[in-house]
Amino acid sequence: MTAMNAKRRICTALLVLLTLPAAQGQVAAVPDTAALRRPFGAEDAAAFVAPPRINYPQTWFHLIGGNVSAEGITEDFEAIARTGISGVQLFHGQFGGPWPGVDPQIPALSPGWDALVRHAAREARRLGLRFTMQNCSGWATSGGPWIEPSNAMRHLAWSRTDLSAGEGPVVLPRPVSDGEAWRDYRDIAVLAFPTPLDDTGERLRPVAVESGDDLPWREVIAGTNREPLRLPPCAAGDSVRLEITFPEAVVVRTVELPSMNSINHPRCYEPGIGLTVEAVAPDGSRRRVLHAEVPASNSQDNTPVSFACADAFPATRYRVALSNRHHMTLGSLKFYTAARKNCWESEAGWTLRNLDRENACPKQNPAAWIAPGRIEDLTDRMRPDGGLAWTPPAGRWTVLRIGHVNTGRRNSPAPPEGTGWECNKLDPAGAEAQFAGYIGRLHDGPLSGGLLGGILLDSWECETQTWTPAMEREFARRNDYALRRWLPAVLGYVVDDPEVSARFLRDWRGTISALFTENFYGTMARLARGNGLSVTYETAAGDVFPADILEYFKYADVPMCEFWQPFTEGYVGSLNFKPVKPTASAARLYGKPRVAAEAFTSFSHTWDEHWTMLKEIANLHLSEGVTHLVYHTYTHNPQRPFLPPGTSFGGPGIGTPFLRGQTWWRHMRAINDYFARCSYMQERGWPVSDVLWYLGDELNGKPDQNPAFLAGYKYDYCNPDALLHRLRVENGRLLTPEGIEYRVLWLPDNCRMLPETLERILGFLREGATVVGDAPEGLATLNGGKEAQRRFDRAVRTIWGRGQAGVRRVGRGRVISGLPVEKALAAAGIAPDLRGDVLWAHRRTEGADWYFVCPQRGGGFSGMLDFRCAGDVELWDPATGRRTRLAAKTAEGRTRVELELPQSGSCYVVFRPESDLPLPLPETAAGAAVERELDDWTLRFPAGWGAPGRMELTELLPWRALRMPDEGRAFSGTAVYETTFDLREPLKSCTLDLGRVEMIAAVTVNGRQVQTLWAPPYRTEIAEYLREGENRLRIEVTGTWFNRLVYDAGRDPGERKTWVIRWPSPDEPLRDSGLLGPVRLYGTR
Repeated sequence: MTAMNAKRRICTALLVLLTLPAAQGQVAAVPDTAALRRPFGAEDAAAFVAPPRINYPQTWFHLIGGNVSAEGITEDFEAIARTGISGVQLFHGQFGGPWPGVDPQIPALSPGWDALVRHAAREARRLGLRFTMQNCSGWATSGGPWIEPSNAMRHLAWSRTDLSAGEGPVVLPRPVSDGEAWRDYRDIAVLAFPTPLDDTGERLRPVAVESGDDLPWREVIAGTNREPLRLPPCAAGDSVRLEITFPEAVVVRTVELPSMNSINHPRCYEPGIGLTVEAVAPDGSRRRVLHAEVPASNSQDNTPVSFACADAFPATRYRVALSNRHHMTLGSLKFYTAARKNCWESEAGWTLRNLDRENACPKQNPAAWIAPGRIEDLTDRMRPDGGLAWTPPAGRWTVLRIGHVNTGRRNSPAPPEGTGWECNKLDPAGAEAQFAGYIGRLHDGPLSGGLLGGILLDSWECETQTWTPAMEREFARRNDYALRRWLPAVLGYVVDDPEVSARFLRDWRGTISALFTENFYGTMARLARGNGLSVTYETAAGDVFPADILEYFKYADVPMCEFWQPFTEGYVGSLNFKPVKPTASAARLYGKPRVAAEAFTSFSHTWDEHWTMLKEIANLHLSEGVTHLVYHTYTHNPQRPFLPPGTSFGGPGIGTPFLRGQTWWRHMRAINDYFARCSYMQERGWPVSDVLWYLGDELNGKPDQNPAFLAGYKYDYCNPDALLHRLRVENGRLLTPEGIEYRVLWLPDNCRMLPETLERILGFLREGATVVGDAPEGLATLNGGKEAQRRFDRAVRTIWGRGQAGVRRVGRGRVISGLPVEKALAAAGIAPDLRGDVLWAHRRTEGADWYFVCPQRGGGFSGMLDFRCAGDVELWDPATGRRTRLAAKTAEGRTRVELELPQSGSCYVVFRPESDLPLPLPETAAGAAVERELDDWTLRFPAGWGAPGRMELTELLPWRALRMPDEGRAFSGTAVYETTFDLREPLKSCTLDLGRVEMIAAVTVNGRQVQTLWAPPYRTEIAEYLREGENRLRIEVTGTWFNRLVYDAGRDPGERKTWVIRWPSPDEPLRDSGLLGPVRLYGTR
């Protein structure tokens, strides 16, 4: 095709698409709050059978590169709408190049692209799909070609010059090369101070290192190694032991490890690394100077980890014990005589890690620190060329030239036409430019007329930001002292002493947090709502960015988290990898009725994703507070016609492929019904949580989301902003403006606190609240000076008195200290809400309490559950919409119920004052039992896939084990099993149990559709479909694409009947598919 013909096709498409009529509207972003809070009744039973459209999942919808077509979008959206999915959230990413049969390629942001986006929005409106767009090309995070370097994310940069008395004049080097124009270097300040004791700025280089292995440790410590060391996990209680000899006696004050992502990226959030350092005296005696555990980090942590050591004695020999629970790639291990603030990289906001308490304030010679009064501001003494008009006085002096630069982060993975710098996240101008360049342009142009419903801010993958041009002014506005003379602490130096530096760095992080929250998320929300758009965004603060983990969500209409498949013991498939619980907590504390989740993203794209596995993973996150799913992901298929399954995120191997080319797509309504019923129940009423877990005033990293010590209780996290501005006490309970109650405020992480926090807690106590926790050790801020310390001391004395353990009355309330939280809750008279080894969530409104219940991961549950609730008990099954009455035993306000759930099973246990359902019949009244196994089957395969059209079976085997050609044994898709059986007399009840199914079974009895079964138990009631005499049973079984893709991967491309971007290995063994049974009927006469 010539270039001219391609241009004509694009122009023709543009004219056609811009004249297509718009039709019906979109579902709302969130459900109506008044409807969620109304009394429980018959409307809920009806809605559980047929949930409102707004509760059905939405899906991400990815365009990839120029591989886009209007016809494909229409077919995609129609397929999506048929399954009940309620909305699409559109992205435009880039992997690889053109796909087969896709011509012309449509460049991003071109007129043809604008027309296609408008077409997508109008098709969404026609089909009743909510239409949302990611706020930039790619999925991370907020940037584009319209962002100038001056308005990009900025980092501090600095150079160091050491001078002696009288030395000069000097030219201070620029912190970045003149050849890097894109860095857009700008000066901030020039500061000088007496060089701290032993601070040469150079690492120590050993003359010898003894170890129990033959690894090149000396080179690694000296910095002369070419390759990193690769260390296997240590055995329990063991460690790598080194004895390091330096050429002269030195005092080691800092030990630096490389970034956690370089050491072991998948274990960044739970490193499992311990480090002990001892100074060795000439007589062989040793003194420990450091014992540290590397703190939890994050997936974008690319900065070193510096540990501060206590001063010992000058020594030539040091012993090091390095333990690692996981594999470790170690590129460096640095020792310095210079003092640096313990873990300064994270405390200064260069990265996000949990605070290291153990080594926060080591005993060191104060001469190794900077005296604040000796810091000289020489900013006005430097010429534009860096020349410094200053002569140092007596002694050695260190001069820092400090500026700021573009961090270099770009939005990604985006088409080149849509790629540019990430916008400034600490100044409103960054968000304003980003909105105008992308969403604003679309909203006022191709998507005018209300076609766009909302914006999404997806993954935060642009690391951190430590500066903005207005930083000094903003710091002064939020604090009662100036920033400039404290900047050396942001660069790692100890200013005054470690405690004072820590308090300043908390104020520094607090300023960054406020700017991040208000100037980026607040501005984005203001711009979106000003244009009639809803705002949804995913986790950033406390996940990657060092800021308040909850507060930024106050600007969202829909706070969003993410969860991954499959389950793993570490990294993306583990509960603690992403801040799910904090997102749910933020929604509750800031009055957001919906907690969305990017659901089922993955690095294990296999084409063999089983719905049982997906359901089990979703159940866990529903129990953590997720209320609504957004699938990751549906990838646009522009190919017409196409070989199945077609396009996907298979290029980078990411995500779960929710696609119309899937074998199981026609059954999507069944799983969508399940998630919609769960969403309805998860958003109805109010959540019930006993404990409000205060995260503290120090802006720590992500908390443990799986604390075993709170088994039986539900909790939410609380941040300073919510504690100060959104809580009150009523009837002894903490209450949000929306009516969510908490019985206890728990203070587990309160090493340093703010006086205003303590005064607010004291107010809660006087009004009747219960507080659990010990007195803080010190003040968290430099703000307020001596008056802040007096306020702090006064509040601590009033609340905790002399600090005796036990229950202390304060006003109408009580503080419980010196006890583990579980014992403190018992002392407060708060019994567990649920006793039993299950995952659960509790909600209530007037007229009902209900518990979502599912087994722990990896197994089923059979046993007794003990609820802190009373009333008639019903079981609501979200897989079917059916309700049944449960037998229960109630005593003293608690109810015991026996439940049996298979792996991935779930139910709602509903307590009502009076049930409208009959009690279950006792077993003695159920009638005579009937049991029959169905052995003989006819199996039918569709034509064209190498399997016979019909097979007679006397034994149920996986398709790969049947006697047929290799191509047939690799069949993927839907095959039909048929059999007949006779009944001599009617049955009162009859359960069809299919046994094992891989993976979906659609059951038809006597020509009537019964149910689609897609997860254990593969059982359904069929009595109403039976008749006397012969009965015909038809089971359509659908497997995954995996086996066929393995088969085709080993064939020449021209012989393949399938097409994917990323193929499995042709050497993979085939996996079980089909009806595996045994199939039995259980009934009563």
